[in-house]
Amino acid sequence: MKQLKSIVAVVAGLFAFTSVQAGELSVTGSMQATYQSQPEAVTGNSLGMNTDLTFSGSTDTDFGTATWTMATDGTFLGESGADHTFKVATDMGTIGIGNSGDAANAVDDITPSAFEEANGSGSGAYTEDFGSGMDGSMSLNYANGDLFGTGVSVAYNYYPQLDAKTNNEKGASANTGTKSENASSAQSVNVGLPLAGLPIVGNTPLGGMKITAGYNESDARTVNGTAKRGGTVAVNLPVGPLSVGFQKKAYQPLGATVSEANKVFYKDDIIGVAYAMNDDFAISYNVIESVKHLHSAGTTVEQESKAINFAYTVGGLTLGVQDAKTSNSGYVLNTDKDSRTISVKTAF
Repeated sequence: MKQLKSIVAVVAGLFAFTSVQAGELSVTGSMQATYQSQPEAVTGNSLGMNTDLTFSGSTDTDFGTATWTMATDGTFLGESGADHTFKVATDMGTIGIGNSGDAANAVDDITPSAFEEANGSGSGAYTEDFGSGMDGSMSLNYANGDLFGTGVSVAYNYYPQLDAKTNNEKGASANTGTKSENASSAQSVNVGLPLAGLPIVGNTPLGGMKITAGYNESDARTVNGTAKRGGTVAVNLPVGPLSVGFQKKAYQPLGATVSEANKVFYKDDIIGVAYAMNDDFAISYNVIESVKHLHSAGTTVEQESKAINFAYTVGGLTLGVQDAKTSNSGYVLNTDKDSRTISVKTAF
């Protein structure tokens, strides 16, 4: 742990002593308007809207190109909800500090979809997930999209403390643990393995396949409490206009106490099949089966969401439609929660 803290200090110093030159600032974003209905529930106003803005600045340094980004994610009342990142791109990869861009959360569901994940538009009630709760805390991160010219990608985050705090410069958050050793440090990683570079296989239709693995863990804040841990493996294969993907996940949430009721873990199977009819129109079928294993009762409950997605693009405007059905919503037997969503989104 002392060595890791030393590495953090050295990297922080790298950012502090980087020479500064005149740079560039750009703004990108998107606007989305939606209408959602839930046949199994009585809802109020079904209209929704979201505006995302990302401010990006870059400048050349002696070590590489330094970039800074701040993403609003629809938050405009102060900057407490904004995503901040500061990165330096080098020949050996990109090193950064920030409160967003977690490696595990980035691959929580990467199966093909024309519009949204099976549970991505309000169908079902999934309170826990692989990689959830990682974004929002300050972390040191590293990424390389082509490791040593092999085509293998890797991304890694280390959190000195997983506390959902965005610290100001020259500031530090309070210790969340009763002792420094149980202050809930965390880490996450994902690795992408393309088959295109393999002998024989790379020259077949399977050469387009990519295998992605991810892992995350966080120390328990409670002595003898359940640690947050999870892993996933995804396989995606594009064949012309058809894309097929399968993903497995297993994870356990962070336990607040040592009681048996908190000893729970989940296993998910995800399927995505997408087909691009042409450059403008795509359709997909997506399924997620999530099984909750409750240790105290020795029981399991499966929550399943199935969805059909459509997407039609006209210039910079995308129309998305999802019809989703969920059984045993919230891991409660015989509870359905279906949703139908229409989305109009534009990027600028």
